Order: sequence, then structure tokens, then C-alpha cells
Amino acid sequence: MSKNKIPKWQQELRAFLGIKSGIILEGNVYDEYPRFLHGPEGEEFLDIDNLDQTILSLVDPSSTALYFFDPVDGFYCYEDALETQRKALAPLFDGYSTRETTKNHGCTVCLMPSGKKDSGRGQADTEQYVWVSEIARRAVAGSPPEGARESVLVLNFASRLDACNLRQAEANAMFLNLMAATTSGQNAQLTCSSLVLVVDKYNDIPAWVYLNNPNIRTISISTPDRHIRRLYLENLYDDLAPYQRLSQENDDAGKEFVAETEGLQLQELRQILRLAYRKGIRPDDISLAFRLYKYGVLDNPWENLENDILVHIEAKLEERVKGQDEALQKVKAVITRAVKGLSGLQHSGASHKPKGILFFAGPTGVGKTETAKALAESIFGDENACIRFDMSEYRLEQSDQKLFGAPPGYVGYEGGGQLTNAVKTRPFSVILFDEIEKASPTILDKFLQILEDGRMTDNQGNTVYFGESVIIFTSNIGLTKEVADPDDPFGPRRRVPTITISNPEEEDSPDFRRQVVKLLTDGVKAYFHDIGRPELLNRLGDDNIVVFQFIGKRDAEIICDYKLEQICRSIREEKGVEIHADGAKATLHRKAVLERANGGRGVGNMLEREFLNPLAGFLCTLPKMPNALRCCGDAGGNLIFEVM
Repeated sequence: MSKNKIPKWQQELRAFLGIKSGIILEGNVYDEYPRFLHGPEGEEFLDIDNLDQTILSLVDPSSTALYFFDPVDGFYCYEDALETQRKALAPLFDGYSTRETTKNHGCTVCLMPSGKKDSGRGQADTEQYVWVSEIARRAVAGSPPEGARESVLVLNFASRLDACNLRQAEANAMFLNLMAATTSGQNAQLTCSSLVLVVDKYNDIPAWVYLNNPNIRTISISTPDRHIRRLYLENLYDDLAPYQRLSQENDDAGKEFVAETEGLQLQELRQILRLAYRKGIRPDDISLAFRLYKYGVLDNPWENLENDILVHIEAKLEERVKGQDEALQKVKAVITRAVKGLSGLQHSGASHKPKGILFFAGPTGVGKTETAKALAESIFGDENACIRFDMSEYRLEQSDQKLFGAPPGYVGYEGGGQLTNAVKTRPFSVILFDEIEKASPTILDKFLQILEDGRMTDNQGNTVYFGESVIIFTSNIGLTKEVADPDDPFGPRRRVPTITISNPEEEDSPDFRRQVVKLLTDGVKAYFHDIGRPELLNRLGDDNIVVFQFIGKRDAEIICDYKLEQICRSIREEKGVEIHADGAKATLHRKAVLERANGGRGVGNMLEREFLNPLAGFLCTLPKMPNALRCCGDAGGNLIFEVM
């Protein structure tokens, strides 16, 4: 195999062992990795193994003494015979005795191997303790053992070393020793001994240890690339051997699987293949196992939709949302792509964008939120499949912690994030971000990965997938603008409408409706450019901006009738009072039309003010609850109630 196929981090580690006295290994440190044998003809693949064995393959055993440590097993090395292991480790503990456990060196303690009981890697039960950071300093700063030019000590789980100390002063003393090991390990020789700290992320180590320290190099272990994933599939064996064919470049299922697993660890690949084996999933259908791994279910509601689902969606939208024919046609086009599995095909094969992305812009109360709920009910059979987030709750920069979870060490870390928890629970859903312009712009950065790759890693390191959801943003951006007070140009600015209905009692002209579309579309684009997030607008897509119009005159009357019927039905069911309100409709229609600038909510508020309040006052004048009432409007526009 050519050298350029060896993972970069292995090439880098091989180059700097013996050059840098301190190396911080961070990133994907708990995975498995390909091991290679460096020979005269290049690199020969050996196998897939853990980090210890991979590091072993990168050093020259004839000239390097290699030791390992972790807080559970203590110090160990990989020698064939137990006696050879004891002999190899002995120089580290020369001069230590049980009395030294009383010395306050301020370091993590570990068991000193005595050989009473072998645990598989040379560790043993003992009553003696040693101080880890002093041993590290001795291994790196001292002379290498006889027959070796250099020593390498690998401290596994170094991110957790300070957690083994009860006092901060002890933790500081421990890291001081480790820093001293890296700074005193250099000499005039061609090589030096190296201390390797294996951490989750480099800032798990105090910054003062590595900042401006030229003896330390940070090396990041990335997730396996496409070549390594294919190499892993080539070398499957035993029960998983039938899935070797997925490594072939001309295998369609294999090509898709290798592309889909971008960003996953090799251990996760093995888990997916184990799921496939246990569920009897053939290599041709490996995408089913991947779906099971991502979402926890094999069934895909998108594939189980009836053939007439688009007709059903259109009917449901028209039933619940009035006067938005143009907007609903654009919504239907996006959902049609999603239902037929054609979303995102213009992007790379590894892309798992959400099924649909929509940005609803329009005045308040015209049906934006109602459209999202109607879609959830139509597609997934339950209005509760619409997961709604009111973005006015996320105004502060740190509000992203509520959505995606608090960092480790902060209050609420264990609970995860509201968004990631909701999507893990219901991966097949409509996710609604209401009034997105009210959220902190820093939160919008989090949506870049969701909209592009369809996934997000929460605060606990779990990957949450959005590839089976429809994501909808709503906003009334563009309907108002900031202006200065003419009498006080340097005073506070106020917001004024950019467009208003001149005469509510007349239908809006086509020119007015076109002007609304232009104002709102331009307003959305200007907003993302003004906050410095044009890339987010690009991921949304211009064609996915759906403009909702002001409700029309006839639409206001229809909404009024619909809400009035709801009110009367509720009163009949809860109070046992039958209300005949046909005589009041003409009066209520006139008042509803005057409120149409405020949308359906404005019509609802009008009914509360003009119908419910007088009704409540009339019922309070009666000695007992009647069985039936009649409501009519008088010449002055007032409602009159009478007992039937």
C-alpha cells in the first residue's frame, strides 16, 4: 500500500516520537485503527486494533522502550512473558517502597505491579503505590533503559487524571510534574524520550502546560476516511465475512454505505454490521441496518405513505389554512419531493439533508404555524409530530445550550438539549422554529450542519439525525423596518410597517400581493446578509422561501364562520346551551374584515371582544342557564342575545 493511505495522525506520530518530548493525542481516541508494518517496499496492512497496539506498530522495538498507563490498570507493557514484563517495568519503580505512599507528591496514585496475580497485560495485585506523574517524569527525563535509545510513556485517559485527585493543589502539582517531564526531556542527542497524553480534547489539559511550550505537539485523530472504512470492510471475518462485498467499489450498496457512514467510527461500523447480522439483513439491504442504527426503527413512515397522500395533504392544508393558495402550492412541491424520495439528490451522495426545508415568511396570524401542524398530521398521522420551538426563548448567546445541551461540568449537562432530545425521541417529525429572527444569531450557526448534513452531535457526544424530518422556519421579517424619530434623529429608533392594507373592506390587488412577495423575500435575504450569515440563506435555498399573504376579505369571513362554529359547539358541549347565531353573521363578517390585517388571530380576538364578552354579560343577568339562545345584530353593529 502507498504511504499516502496511512492515516495522517499515524504518520505524524511516527515522525515526532523521539523528536517532541510531549505529544497530546486528541479526538477519536476510543476507536479502532488500521495497523501497518513499515517495510522496504512500503506499508503493509496488518489488522485493525486498539490504540495501544497501533502505537506499538509505529515505534522501533529494537531501540524504543514503550510503556503504558491507565488509571484502572496502572502501568503495563506488551511483552510476551510475565517475567519479561516485570523486568521491563522495573526501572520505572526503582527505589520505591510502600512507605512512599505517605509522601504528598500531589499526583494520581496507581498500583505498582508485584506479580501476585496476572491480569493479562502484566498488571498484578499489590499493596504498593506509586505516583504517576513522578514516574512519567522519570521515564521521560531520565536515561532510557539499557539497550534503548529512547523511552515512550503513553498515559491513557489523561483527561481523567485530575479527577483522581481530591484537591486542586494536588492536581496542579501533578500537571506541573508532567510539564517538567516534557521540558527536561530534551538533550543534545538526536532523539529524546516522549510522553504521550491521550485525551478527549486538548483543552482537557490545563492550557499552561502546553501554551508556548515548544516541546509539546498536539496531534488530532480524525474519524476514519473513506479509504479506511473500505479497508475495514475488506478485512471482515467470521460471521461478518459476507459483508466484505460492501468494500467493492463497483457494489452499489457498498458505495452508498461507505458514503453514508462518513464521520462514523470503525466501532460504529462494526455495530451496524452486527445489527444487520442479527436482524438477517443482507448486504444488498445494508441501508436498512444503517437506518435502524440511526433512528432505532426499521420502518420508514415516508415509504409507508399511501399513494394518494399528496391529495390528502392538499385537502388537509386547504381545510385548515385559508387564502394562501400560492404559498400552499410551493409547500406541496417541497413535500412532493420528500414523499417521492427525491430531496437532496443534487448534492453529494454522502449528504443526508432533511427531507424538506421551508422558510415561511408572512404577517402574523395568516396560517404559517397552522400549515406546519397540518403537514405533521397529514404525513405522520399526528399533529403532535410537529415539534415547535418558540425562538423568542433563545435570545441570549448561551441559549444554544438549551437546544443542544450544556457543556460538561455545567448545570443541566446530564439532561441533554431540548432539540436533540426531541429528535432522538421522534426522528420522523416536522420541526418548527417559530419566529426565527428573535433567536440569537449565534444559534443560527448551529443550523448550518443540520441543514447541510442532516445531523448534529449533542453535548454528550451522541449524533442526532435530522434526515427524516421536515424543518420549517417562520418569520415576519420584512414587514417592519427601523426608522429614526424626525424630531430626535439621534434618539432611539422605532419600528414601523413597510406595507399595510390601505382599505380592509376592499380585496387586495394583484400588484399589492406581488409587492408583499417582493418585500418579504428581499427582507429575508437582507436579514441573513445583515447578520453575516449568507451561508445559512444558501442552505435554505431561495425557492424554499414561502411567502404568506395578508388574508383576503372573503377569507376573513370564512375564518370568522369557522371560529364562530367552534365557539358555539364548545358552549353546547360544555354548558348545554344551543346558540343560534345566523342572524349575527353579517355583523361579525363586517367586523372580521376590518381585522384582516391581523390575520386569523385578529378575527379570533374580534370574536372574543364582540361575541364572547357580550354573551358572558348576558348569561350573568339570567337566573339560570338557558337551553337555547338566539344572537342577532342590530343596525348599530351591536349583538343582541335573547332566550329562545
